[in-house]
Amino acid sequence: MTRILVPTYPTDIHATAVADALLHLGHEATLWQGADFPTRQQASVTVSIEEDAHWEVSGPALDIESCPPFDVVWYRRPVLDPVLPDWMHAGDRHIAQRECRAFIRGLWQLVAPGAFWINPLGSHDRASKLFQLREAAAVGLTIPPTLVSNDPCRIKEFLRRYQGEVVYKAFTPAQWVKEEGVALMATSEIGLDDLPDDDVLRLTPGIFQRRIAKAHELRLTYMGRHVVVASLLSQEVPSGRLDWRMAFDALRVMPATLPPEIDRLCRELLGRLGLVFGCIDMIVTPDGEHVFVEVNEMGQFLWLEELNPDLALLDPFCELLIQGRTDFNWPCRSRPLRFLDFRDAAERRQQDEHLRRHIEKPLYHSVSDLAPPVPGNPSP
Repeated sequence: MTRILVPTYPTDIHATAVADALLHLGHEATLWQGADFPTRQQASVTVSIEEDAHWEVSGPALDIESCPPFDVVWYRRPVLDPVLPDWMHAGDRHIAQRECRAFIRGLWQLVAPGAFWINPLGSHDRASKLFQLREAAAVGLTIPPTLVSNDPCRIKEFLRRYQGEVVYKAFTPAQWVKEEGVALMATSEIGLDDLPDDDVLRLTPGIFQRRIAKAHELRLTYMGRHVVVASLLSQEVPSGRLDWRMAFDALRVMPATLPPEIDRLCRELLGRLGLVFGCIDMIVTPDGEHVFVEVNEMGQFLWLEELNPDLALLDPFCELLIQGRTDFNWPCRSRPLRFLDFRDAAERRQQDEHLRRHIEKPLYHSVSDLAPPVPGNPSP
């Protein structure tokens, strides 16, 4: 039996479905609901010269410690910033957040040092949007001309150079809560007339890229040496032509192939970033050129199988966790695991157990409509 530790949050359907699938196969997955710390969860670390550091964490549906060790850590979506109660004084909250953050980040350095990690500690920082673009270009992948800046002069110069062909992206997801609905941050066209005053523009660094013509897009899900290639037919839906996420309900997804040379370059990139698992977004132009957009080191992946069951993702991912090595062997089961077989039960578990027993982590940084949105924020 393989023991797998999964740091996550209550509404993470991926973590819940994978844990249920692993249990079905006779293995053990422990979901560490990180948002419970510190209000519903206690953690301690004991350090002395006589023995190695010993750690323990307890809380709702959680009672874990250094021994026995975990075989695999799926570093799924750890909650590193505490969710503190509203009644705390603002000054106390600032100090508590700082201390909790320092403790949790230190604790993770001690957890399961001998385990197989997906992905290793530190890879998240190496896979930052700035660094990954540089590394993608370094290995030979084509990338869009990109400016990341809060300098109004540089931004305006970039917009003039590629006039009418620039898109804006944010580093992290966000939403604006408005009286008439919710506005989500998405990739958006931007021109000089869309910019706010310079004093506002310099307050938020943004990602500005030349818009690349698309025939379709690819989502490459790398699991060790195994890759699932999905073609996203985003250009069939007007609302999804700039950002396929905005047309998710109408998006067609099909199995696809990847040119061997592009596959080799992607694997080299993942190796340089230290990633065992990664979801790469890529544009295929009308001329057939493959343009790298980004890699998400812990991206969502089961939605591909939900939209097209011919794309097997749950089964090989479980094998990656069970075997705990990048060159895992994906067995040909008589009835392979399918996400649709576990989705409904996972959703019920979330509603009946997770959301009742655990602290919910906000999925988006949410702001009111009192302040003007940053450039590129779409309408509801």
